[in-house]
Amino acid sequence: MRRFGAGRLPRGLRRGADDILHGRRLETYGIFGLSTTLTALGLFDVVGTRVVQSMVLATVAFLVLHTEPAPARLPVDEVLQDRTSFTQFGVLLRDARDIRVYGPTAVNVVVNTAEIRREVLQRGGTFRIVVQSPEPGQLARTAAQLDTSLDLGQTLQSTLGGLRRLAGAAGFDYRLLDFNPGFSLIVVDAQSPDGYLIVETHGFRDDSIAERMHITIHRRDSPRWFDYWSGRFDAIWEAAVPEQVRPADPAPAPGAGQDPAGRSPLH
Repeated sequence: MRRFGAGRLPRGLRRGADDILHGRRLETYGIFGLSTTLTALGLFDVVGTRVVQSMVLATVAFLVLHTEPAPARLPVDEVLQDRTSFTQFGVLLRDARDIRVYGPTAVNVVVNTAEIRREVLQRGGTFRIVVQSPEPGQLARTAAQLDTSLDLGQTLQSTLGGLRRLAGAAGFDYRLLDFNPGFSLIVVDAQSPDGYLIVETHGFRDDSIAERMHITIHRRDSPRWFDYWSGRFDAIWEAAVPEQVRPADPAPAPGAGQDPAGRSPLH
């Protein structure tokens, strides 16, 4: 007697067997099998009506659960954005009590020194920021990576001037990092359930800073990635060092630098 090989199964059964073997449409086959079993049991009075009704309800619940549409996924362009999507930094500060920033120059942050004082520091908040070290060798390497329109050295000096003016304010601190990790980072209220952060990638020789891609992550949406990127700021802060600000030169004594005849030397 010849065996009935799998190749001789009707096409529908072969497709069903293949689906089950590879884990496809299991809920469909499960409901079909259960419904068939219930029908047979009911026809032959093997189980009571109440049992059949309970199993039917369970089958319907299973069907509803597995036919619920998947949550809609946001388009990529709504998740990954550019600089045109940023709100004004002063608006970001209004309800914040803990701001943490890393950027090669962070110049677009530091120009808001008045808002930083008024909205954060004078209300008892904290503001920590890390920028690139002005060490010439590393600065040259970072400049070769960043936007071709950016004068990194000049922009960084402007930033350092602003940071020095804020130095000494209660709740404020800044440090310098001697390498560029390839991203900028703003963390707002890291310990709050409403905390969020912005990660911006640096790219390579972009024409403009506006081309950089960034993503905003709220703690409530992704605690895992919020904690990860918040932790990257902590790592940057530990690797960075305070700036050693040289004290101002003393004012020259009256008559210093002049010859006896009162003429100034050549410079």
